[in-house]
Amino acid sequence: MYPSAETTPFERTILSLARADDVAAAVEHVAEQWESVVATDGAAIRRALDALPEHAWSSDPRLLTAMGASYRSLDRRSRSAALPWFRTALAIAEKTDAAASVHAMVLLHHAAALRSLGRLDLALDLGRRAWELLDGDTSPAASRRVRGQAFAALQLGLVLVHLGRRAEAGEMLHLAWGLADRALNETERFECVSGLALLAYLDGDLARSAELSRLARSAEVAPVLLHTPFGVATLIAETLVAVMRDDGRRAAELEATLADAAARSDWEPFAHYARGMVADLEGRRIEGLELVRKALDAAKTWTGEPTVFTCCAVLRGLLLTHLGEFAAALNTFASVHPDADHATCPNRFIAGIRYKAGDSAGCLRALEACDALGEAHSPRTVIDVLMLKAAAGYDVDNPTAADVALDRALLLASQGSMRTPFLMISPVTMQRMLGRASDRGQPESVHRLLDELRLATSVPSAGTLEPLSVRERDIAQHLFEDKTVSQIASELFISSNTVKTHVRSIYRKLSANNRRDAVRRVRELGLVADITPV
Repeated sequence: MYPSAETTPFERTILSLARADDVAAAVEHVAEQWESVVATDGAAIRRALDALPEHAWSSDPRLLTAMGASYRSLDRRSRSAALPWFRTALAIAEKTDAAASVHAMVLLHHAAALRSLGRLDLALDLGRRAWELLDGDTSPAASRRVRGQAFAALQLGLVLVHLGRRAEAGEMLHLAWGLADRALNETERFECVSGLALLAYLDGDLARSAELSRLARSAEVAPVLLHTPFGVATLIAETLVAVMRDDGRRAAELEATLADAAARSDWEPFAHYARGMVADLEGRRIEGLELVRKALDAAKTWTGEPTVFTCCAVLRGLLLTHLGEFAAALNTFASVHPDADHATCPNRFIAGIRYKAGDSAGCLRALEACDALGEAHSPRTVIDVLMLKAAAGYDVDNPTAADVALDRALLLASQGSMRTPFLMISPVTMQRMLGRASDRGQPESVHRLLDELRLATSVPSAGTLEPLSVRERDIAQHLFEDKTVSQIASELFISSNTVKTHVRSIYRKLSANNRRDAVRRVRELGLVADITPV
């Protein structure tokens, strides 16, 4: 094998040393340099090792690890071919009592391969074993020891993100990022900042997530790595932030890139989940359910307790809610256990269903566990909770508590650009609530948000609304009279399912969340003369 125009500087050095019969120097060069090459050009590693006598490297755990890692590079992306190489390297490292730094390197690259396969519990175990080896080892040079710990922190942090252990993940990824300039290569730095961007979203800090995503996009390697498994966490974070900001156009642009970028990687389930969130935002609820199925199918062999399972359950419940399948949605939410700070908070969706059904007191009861958390409630979901408390509080004649909840929600939203919580409340109710808030003293940032929300939730006049049909007017009258669905069906000689279909249509046409909103809206617009004021 001779150097050609296609060979890299790394390969040319190896080939030059091999031709000079300095195989030992060639082996050491591979051992020292392969980690800087392998992510983007695993083929170069394989060609370099093939150029050397097999006996020179086949018993060296460092080079066996290099060969294994080459099968996870962008030019190969095999999620299982790497494992036999890592197992062999680990067996040799243990048998020969290899240096702790070498043993740890084998464990960490093995852990990365297992993470890509969703074997999160074993990946975490190997990462921790590597961390303990490095923590107790004082033999290598300081730079090599720091390099090992930075890489260990990166791998542990990414596994912990998948497991939903956000505080531990943050500790590890921030340590890795703090050491990144001196201890991580460009690909690893990019993977680290991408993980941090997604973690910031999961923590509810949309501004920080957006800042980290911009940092990732400004990196020199972004054109190569952004749309790959090493950078797709950035795209997922950007998509989810766009959804929370109700930025449909940006979310749709990003969604189009996610599937290919995450394919055959550990981020594939999360990518399908993010696409499902976009589908829900755009009203494509059946497609959203299919994307939930794809996410769960992509992770069906995963071990541990992946956070994407919980995310998908919550999204499924939300989609069912929007489809009017309230009983199925409640069953789904009941199966989800909120985490300690309610970053995953099914209570708010259960409360939302109660509110839509006109049960404002039941809505507030569903939020009692959220209230108990106080200021410890995750900022990612607390605005939803506050908005429901405000809307329901007005309905149960507790305006003081409702005003406080609304003002808190507005202040938090003005600081973080989160907008989806305001979509839960009908435009009719929102306009009334915004009017009350405007009459109270508010910071300038809140006044700007109030102007934005007033425009976004402006209620159309009667002339611009889709008219109610004769049957819908009949059903609206019965709703006003507080009759149940079965009573309406019996009196109009139609099925309960038909009544439900008409009720959903009435709510849609009137921009109403529940029967109280619908009756109020009909009265305001004078659409049905025989519905008298409450």
